[in-house]
Amino acid sequence: MVVNDEGKVEKTVQNIDNMISAGVDGIVFFGISETLFPVISEKCQEAKVPFVCYDHMPSDENLEILKANPYFKGVVATRDYGTGQNIGKHAASLGLKKALIITGKMTDPTHSARTNGFKDAFEAAGGEVLDIAWDANNLADATAKANDLLTAHPEADCVYASNGDYGSGTLQALAQHPEVNAKMFVTDLDPDILAGLKDGSITAANGAHWINVDFATTLLVNALLGHELKDADGKAPVLVAPVMALPSEMVDLYDKFWIKSQPFSGEELKQFVVTWNENVSLKDYEDVLANYSVETRLKQKEKEGLVTAEELKAVGIE
Repeated sequence: MVVNDEGKVEKTVQNIDNMISAGVDGIVFFGISETLFPVISEKCQEAKVPFVCYDHMPSDENLEILKANPYFKGVVATRDYGTGQNIGKHAASLGLKKALIITGKMTDPTHSARTNGFKDAFEAAGGEVLDIAWDANNLADATAKANDLLTAHPEADCVYASNGDYGSGTLQALAQHPEVNAKMFVTDLDPDILAGLKDGSITAANGAHWINVDFATTLLVNALLGHELKDADGKAPVLVAPVMALPSEMVDLYDKFWIKSQPFSGEELKQFVVTWNENVSLKDYEDVLANYSVETRLKQKEKEGLVTAEELKAVGIE
């Protein structure tokens, strides 16, 4: 079963209830809201349904709640504060000093953490965040909010958008402000952002795309097969997926192997499931995540015969 909460917390809870009622063996939970982790944990424990989480790393408080639940089988996620730090440091390294931020709800831990991470890193490097537009809901909303900020602060030399929709909306606003000479930074590597990287309207983008759910799912499958992986304390594993910066010269290859296909092949992922690898361990997960980057994935695609050494050399990968 695949369900969509359409951005509504109450529908997420309803969807979990429906999946439990349908008799699913396990649940892979897209954990984007801190308020939902304890709720889902309680429901799965009452129903005795194993579950894993991916995407957003729960807070320390919620991790303790999850790890106390015997039906929680692990999380593979990005720490959003570090994501914002990563792109904030990069912006500051280019000598930029005056930033604007377009972001989501202050109560949304994904966007608030990315925003705070960017602000802290940028200001620690000597820059100043002039203003923050909170509570963007979609692309059109982000366009309006970005337009207001650019009108109020034409001196800004960079703008950070905390996801792809906000980035696309901000680009539309920047097009209406020729008096503003600001570089654009985005977290998310979706098709519109790739197009912006390619044409130069976006200076840099970052993310950890599309691997969290792959490894969270294999953790669940192993548990269901009786080969549950645990950390040194005997608890469900908490695995951090690294943030990945995309150099503009690799946009075409990224589009081919992340957007139009998958960075890890089915054959590779089988090696993380006990059915195909009876010795699979948590260290295998830790090692592959620690080594995850655009470059390492493209070298693997070369081994698979999907890209040539000449193509990689052309983008600086030997």
